[in-house]
Amino acid sequence: MKTAVNKSAGFTLIELVIVILILGILSFVLVNILRGPMQAHLDVERRARLVDIAETALQRMTREIRLALPNSVRISGTLAIEFLRTRDGGRYRDKGANRLKFNKQSDTFEFLGPLNNFAGIVTGGASQAACMIAPRTADCMVVYNTGQPGANAYAGENIAAITAKNLGASTLSFNLSPVTNFPNQSPSQRFQVVDTPVSFVCSGASITRYADYSITAAQSVSPGGSANLLVDQVSDCFMTYDPGSATRSALVTIRMTLLDTSLGQSVTLLQQAHVPNQP
Repeated sequence: MKTAVNKSAGFTLIELVIVILILGILSFVLVNILRGPMQAHLDVERRARLVDIAETALQRMTREIRLALPNSVRISGTLAIEFLRTRDGGRYRDKGANRLKFNKQSDTFEFLGPLNNFAGIVTGGASQAACMIAPRTADCMVVYNTGQPGANAYAGENIAAITAKNLGASTLSFNLSPVTNFPNQSPSQRFQVVDTPVSFVCSGASITRYADYSITAAQSVSPGGSANLLVDQVSDCFMTYDPGSATRSALVTIRMTLLDTSLGQSVTLLQQAHVPNQP
């Protein structure tokens, strides 16, 4: 009698090669199908990151620019903007014994109503250099800054160091020396308190913020003081200033382009800020 032998069936080498080829083709097709959406998602994510960086920088710039002393914004070409930043402001008394006198080099006057940041006002020094020349020891008081010759805070014509303050009596003391008096009265009895000049300068591939430097008649694109990087990856920037008129506010326009060189992705954002120009 013959004995039955069970033989196990298996894949031949040709069958294995065919299966591997089919799996390879399917994998290649699947990768190509998924690559487009995945790449698009990564591109959107990278662009969103660039937009977020640019938007944060623009908001920081415009938030500070809105604090500019009226008629103190100035532009160097289209790559640098400077302004005198106000800490506070109010209205002075123009009648009575404690009025603001416009024939005094130094005096004490009463302001009307509370100041929003009275506690933050820095006092000291015996001349306007204390608030204009870095390192400053006092904040500056400015009256009716038109930015024109004779009433230009950058030239020291209507700017005084605040030498003392008294919240209980609602008074501030000032010293204009070497200037002998404030040249012009404000029609609305306004005064502003300035703490520092600020510059945003676009240079190379970055925008840098400068502050805590001396107030000077001429604008500089490297003013010194404290320098802080605001944003990098900048491939283009453009700043303009429209001084406005008696019926509308001044307007600052800032445009910047950020570029991710490793990926070839770029975004361009534009933002505008209205700035008071009525002193």
